[in-house]
Amino acid sequence: MGPQPHRSPPRVTRPRRVSQAFGGWVLDHHALAACARVEPYAQSLVWSAMEVGMAVAVPVAALPLAYAATGESDHDVLRALLDLPVTLPDPLTEAEAPELGRILASAADPGALAPDALALACVVHSARRWGWPVLTGNAVALRALDPDLEMDELP
Repeated sequence: MGPQPHRSPPRVTRPRRVSQAFGGWVLDHHALAACARVEPYAQSLVWSAMEVGMAVAVPVAALPLAYAATGESDHDVLRALLDLPVTLPDPLTEAEAPELGRILASAADPGALAPDALALACVVHSARRWGWPVLTGNAVALRALDPDLEMDELP
């Protein structure tokens, strides 16, 4: 047996977790908490996304507020949501800080920004990045940051 010809190692590609061809939704901390509490409206949005191959973006900055707004018994459901194949964790990085600052600075009433303003700015940024609507429990605050944002409010 002679020398073997040089072969490149096989390329390993990671499969995408979800198809973005059908779009998706961005969940704010209110929607995440509603999912964790197994509220029907939020749950139906996530499960219908699973059925049709849509994605659900979760801005990571919204997670601490979702955990704070739910009881320990709901945290397993929240973790399960994060493990679904349709869930796209949307991280907060240093490179995005200037854009988030611009979103906060453009608030209709900067003095009225609430403690959840950073998390909501991340939601706005995520919705703009993906071009997807937001499921929210606080449309007023999101409209203050972006009056043109497409959203659906929890009942």
